[in-house]
Amino acid sequence: MSSTPVSRSRLALALATLSVAVAAAFAPAMAQAEETTWICKPGMADDLCAGTIEGTTLPPPGQAPQPLGYTRPEDAPVDCFYLYPTQSDQAGENANLDKDPPIRRVVVQQARMFSTVCDVYAPMYRQVTLNGNQLSHNPSVETAYQSAKAAFEDFLENYNGDRGFIMLGHSQGSAHTARLIAEMVDTDPELRKRFVGAIAPGANISVPIGKPVGGLFDNVPACTEVGEYGCVTAFSTYNDVPGPNAAFSRVDFGYWIYPEPRPSASEYEVMCTNPALLDGGDGTLEPLVNFDYIASAPPSESPEPWAGEPDYYRTECKRQDGAHWLNLSKVGLPGDSRPDLGATVASGSNYHVPEVNLTEGNLLRIAQLQTDGYEADQARLRKKLKSAKKKLAKAKKRRAADRKEIAKLSAKLGDADGAKRKAVLRQLRVARQEAKDESRRIKALKKKVAKLKAQLR
Repeated sequence: MSSTPVSRSRLALALATLSVAVAAAFAPAMAQAEETTWICKPGMADDLCAGTIEGTTLPPPGQAPQPLGYTRPEDAPVDCFYLYPTQSDQAGENANLDKDPPIRRVVVQQARMFSTVCDVYAPMYRQVTLNGNQLSHNPSVETAYQSAKAAFEDFLENYNGDRGFIMLGHSQGSAHTARLIAEMVDTDPELRKRFVGAIAPGANISVPIGKPVGGLFDNVPACTEVGEYGCVTAFSTYNDVPGPNAAFSRVDFGYWIYPEPRPSASEYEVMCTNPALLDGGDGTLEPLVNFDYIASAPPSESPEPWAGEPDYYRTECKRQDGAHWLNLSKVGLPGDSRPDLGATVASGSNYHVPEVNLTEGNLLRIAQLQTDGYEADQARLRKKLKSAKKKLAKAKKRRAADRKEIAKLSAKLGDADGAKRKAVLRQLRVARQEAKDESRRIKALKKKVAKLKAQLR
């Protein structure tokens, strides 16, 4: 395995892109020439993310069930773009764009609830199937990525407009999301203005050890503060120390489908951000599960299929033996006999499969806080811009009046003599100085207006 660092140098990216192009030449046809097939899109008749969000809690001992209380905004201020994890059981290495039951199941479980924060866009993409090869970057991985990229470009060009956007994914979907960020968002200052954040667990995104940025991304950091936007929330969930052959949590082993070589484990680690702290909480998770979609996509859905399980799990990011992971433990309230939802689908200590649903309530709050912060800053910038433009207009009006006065005094100067001439000259010097001061003020205000415009999406 290579120990080359994964800082996004342009040379490394160029070499990686060249190798990808060679591999892709032998891959199945890409999806760029196809029209995007959406499984979630606002206004679409069969929008899977528009279904019910109603449900109740599985309460701690001694407490009564409570309604979850989620609502959808009348006019969501931002969009979400979601890529689902590996679910297709089709025979080939790459899936077609059929909305098969396994895809429908996971889209409801992971993406639907984000409609309480944003307008959710979820494309079908030619993902690597359960029969495909995700041991490393290869032609089938590239086919999947190019399909996802085509959908993201369609989203940006034809649906998102100038709105802020959040990128969502899990597992294979997170890996493609991370690469889209690295190749399109991280390198584009204009696109970063609208990048509200990303939630991308289970993809082994690299960062320098103990630092928020500098691995897979040059400019986009890991989230480190409550309400911080323009950053990434990512983690790999275990309930014990991951071993040296762990599929997730390590940069020297396990899942890696990026075209770049693996980074040095002596310098880099897998990103871990604790969603149970970034949401402003105390480390306790807020799981959300749709019980109608537990096993597969049902023919119909009950009115209140969602359940939460508060105060059952807690999490913290840990480092040990080269691993960096989100450590899951139980709160352990006395008399708590509620089901261990995560353990039913976990693989030993690896909680990769249920990690989105176990943290979903926290992730929704993170997305909402990011949206609120982003929109508030945009509003402040628009207010400052409006004020600066108003001041600029007044300064231009005053300078025009000064110039008119200068012309008037200059005409009077020709007919004046003696003491009268001296008085006109004094008035002329004052008018010229005032016009000069206004010109300086106008220049400064123009710079301020330009700067504020550059900061706005």
